[in-house]
Amino acid sequence: MSLENRGIPTVVICTGPFMNSAHLQARTFGRPGFQPVSIAHPLGGLDASGVIDRATSVTEQIIVALTSGE
Repeated sequence: MSLENRGIPTVVICTGPFMNSAHLQARTFGRPGFQPVSIAHPLGGLDASGVIDRATSVTEQIIVALTSGE
């Protein structure tokens, strides 16, 4: 949130179980409209290829989060 508050577009990528925490942190640090991007849970146990696949699946959401102005 520190980067966002300085005007540097930032995106948080986390798995579903951590979305509430991401929203809470955003509100706590003055960014209530900040939208983290959720990927499928869990990441533990995936090889590099599996993580890349999950990241690739949310590429458009990441672009929107970085360019939407909030």
